[in-house]
Amino acid sequence: MKRARVQLATLIKNIFSSTRIFSIVLVFLLFFPLFFHGTRFGMPRVKGGDEPHYLIVINSLLNDGDLDLRNNYDSANQGSFQAGNKFMGMSLDRHTVSFINGKPVLWEEIYESFGNSEKWGRDKQGKPIPILKSGVAGDVSGLAQYSVHPSGIAFLLAPFLWAVKGTPYVEPLALFLANLAVIFSAFVFRGIVGRYTKDLVIINLATFFVFLGTPIWAYGRTLFTEPFLVLFALGAYGFTLGKKSGFWAGGCLGLGIMIKTPFALLAIPLALFWLGQKDWNNLLRFLVGPILAMVYFLCLNSQLYGSPLTPPHPFIFENPFIAAPGIWFSWNHGIFAFAPVLIPFLFSWKKFLREQRTDAWVWGGGFFVYYLLMSFFTGWSGAWSFGPREILPVIPFLMIPACYTLGEFSDWGRLRQWGFIALCLLSLAFNALGAMDGYWNSHPLMIFRGEIA
Repeated sequence: MKRARVQLATLIKNIFSSTRIFSIVLVFLLFFPLFFHGTRFGMPRVKGGDEPHYLIVINSLLNDGDLDLRNNYDSANQGSFQAGNKFMGMSLDRHTVSFINGKPVLWEEIYESFGNSEKWGRDKQGKPIPILKSGVAGDVSGLAQYSVHPSGIAFLLAPFLWAVKGTPYVEPLALFLANLAVIFSAFVFRGIVGRYTKDLVIINLATFFVFLGTPIWAYGRTLFTEPFLVLFALGAYGFTLGKKSGFWAGGCLGLGIMIKTPFALLAIPLALFWLGQKDWNNLLRFLVGPILAMVYFLCLNSQLYGSPLTPPHPFIFENPFIAAPGIWFSWNHGIFAFAPVLIPFLFSWKKFLREQRTDAWVWGGGFFVYYLLMSFFTGWSGAWSFGPREILPVIPFLMIPACYTLGEFSDWGRLRQWGFIALCLLSLAFNALGAMDGYWNSHPLMIFRGEIA
């Protein structure tokens, strides 16, 4: 037994002390879940939640050159691949908004929802046709239907997907790009941690736990916005603190704002950093990206929704006394329930603040402003998804001090070491199950009840 432990420890050390071996292992582990769908193996496919709706927006922009999704949803109902392979010819609620007499009306306010799909009609081929709710007056069949989600992800990915537009390969290639964003994020994070320690084993271990011990691993096989937001968040803060480049930091932030408007709040700690440094040139360069992103957003709102100040979906407030603790402690969507490895890392923040005061305030401020926003958001849980989806882009911010925790591991008592190892193994196990495409809107421990989502 002792010999086996020594051999295992030697193997782990060899992996984490080699940049090449570690990189190969990390990329493989992040990449291969793309091809799994629970127990099934095959081409990358969207699973559900908001994914098919983002795919609809992408296909509409590629195929039609517009963002009116009515014909694209109709096509998916008729059996096309525009909402993904899984949803071909299926009843699918539409995440859209139309304008009636100048007022925005959500699709589910006009038509019977998927939950009442037995009320849907059928055409001659048996394909589903949405049915109007009782009491809806007038002809609404020709109304434009625009996404309630920001359309930035479609503009971001369109140049890379143009060559395969109109084919079933848009879906797997879009998922591959999301996975690539997570892989790039891992190496960006690795470079960031390298600012605070030169120990290669610690740098690699910290990266391993952040990207495989949290739901980031699972989101690397999805077409949610979070894979891209993780990359742009780390890029914006990494360019600021590591490269002292306001232009590239602002560029990353601007791309994130295009995908999700609340991302703009992450500009606050970075702008304060440049102000504190009295670096006016970098501050001005930094503002270019966010300003261009907001101009894009205002112009798109004006064109689609009739006013620059009318967003695709209003921010709906939640009681912060429910959302704020829920983000941490919810069984189905809380940080601690899905990434318990974070707990010991939090205790290293005191040392991080003491030794890297400015950097620590910037990283901590980034997490705080985003957490504060989500604490007032009714969708803080991320709806039907895996773990703490909405807060995911800034979870790596909290885990920067992992380098301190891991550096002190050898000085701990045996009980504390085994406790830490247990948290690490639990985190890896939970998120491996999620990465294999299971346990959405529930906790991976539900496997003991025979449940898989």
